[in-house]
Amino acid sequence: MKVGTSQVDITPKPGVELSGFAARTQPSTGVLDPLFAKALYLADGGERVLWIHCDLVGIDRAIVLEFRDWARQRLGLTAGQVMLSATHTHSGPCTIHLHECGLYDPTYVKILQGRLREAAEAALSQTEECEVVTTEGHLDLAVDRRRQASTHTDPRVAALGFRRSDGAFKAVVVNYAMHPVALGSSNRQISADMPGQAALRLSRQLRGNPAVLVTNGACGNLNSPGENVPFTQIEVWGGQIADAVAARLAQAPPTSRPLFRVAAHVFSLPLDTLDVAGIEAFARKALLDKKSLAEWGDKYRRAVEQWRSALVAAAQSGRALDHRDAELFALRLGDVILVGANAEVFSEFTDWLRAGTEQKVYVIGYANGDMGYLPTQAAYAEGGYEVEVAHLFYGGFRPKAGGLELLAREAKALLQQIAG
Repeated sequence: MKVGTSQVDITPKPGVELSGFAARTQPSTGVLDPLFAKALYLADGGERVLWIHCDLVGIDRAIVLEFRDWARQRLGLTAGQVMLSATHTHSGPCTIHLHECGLYDPTYVKILQGRLREAAEAALSQTEECEVVTTEGHLDLAVDRRRQASTHTDPRVAALGFRRSDGAFKAVVVNYAMHPVALGSSNRQISADMPGQAALRLSRQLRGNPAVLVTNGACGNLNSPGENVPFTQIEVWGGQIADAVAARLAQAPPTSRPLFRVAAHVFSLPLDTLDVAGIEAFARKALLDKKSLAEWGDKYRRAVEQWRSALVAAAQSGRALDHRDAELFALRLGDVILVGANAEVFSEFTDWLRAGTEQKVYVIGYANGDMGYLPTQAAYAEGGYEVEVAHLFYGGFRPKAGGLELLAREAKALLQQIAG
């Protein structure tokens, strides 16, 4: 298999607003550690894929579509051969639209688009033959922050390595499901959080100092063990992620010429729409939420008003806001299948995909966009932030109950398509 990699710095200058927390005081005041966009290009036979993974909270769908159009014209790649994903660090610039959680930054986005193109061209320009190795570790670090009856975590840490003939690693992909929120809303410095430290640690542990893409799994309900912790704790937790797979990966035997397949699927995910009267009633009720008001104050009030006014205007103009484009992106290497989803999916999703298949399945969250939370039906019954409040910050209607289960059914069909 031919493998190309590159890494470009995407760290903004201090002074940009940081995304992910409504409770944060803006803007940023400094840099704790750099942010990167890491490109991985794979080619085998007639199949190709370009994957760029970024230390960002998410990548707006418009950025994904614009980049894919450039990649088609410049690199000859189809939309189904290009994936952009994010670590979901809550200490990076605003590259998705979240009300009152930092202003979307068009100036930075323009710079980012240039860096993504630079990373892509560099990865395609210097490919070399590599063998594929895979392994899986175990780590009980993430916690279910909801503390409800449906509590669930995913302790698997996956690693895919691309190793040269001399035994040195060219690239590694790591996957672990946990929100990178450990620095918390009190932090005002730019940081890649735990994924950045895990990548740094693993790159130093393996021969070849490979490019390491630390990806997030189905972690919509999963957090780090603590928030507002010092950076030294970030280093420890990031190191634990790396340590869970480092020795196993170094000793893993090569996979016999792996079956390499890529597939993508876009479909309409129905939303829980309201008419004008329903929107107004929901907004009035939301403004009586004492817990949210206590946590976010005027920022919460403004987010509710922005949500109300935008959706009322859309309803009165006849614009249909009854669905979102859900995208699934599947990459198979031997008996490992990575499934990208453009949402914050709950951790049970990965278990559903693993049931009844011989392949090892891992989910890449925040891939090709981020349309918000997709909770389980059980979570809808329980309520909570992800079900009742989060869509106000995302600025749209929440998905209908059963949306995650629908995504799982569509993903199962995609898995069958590339199972071969």
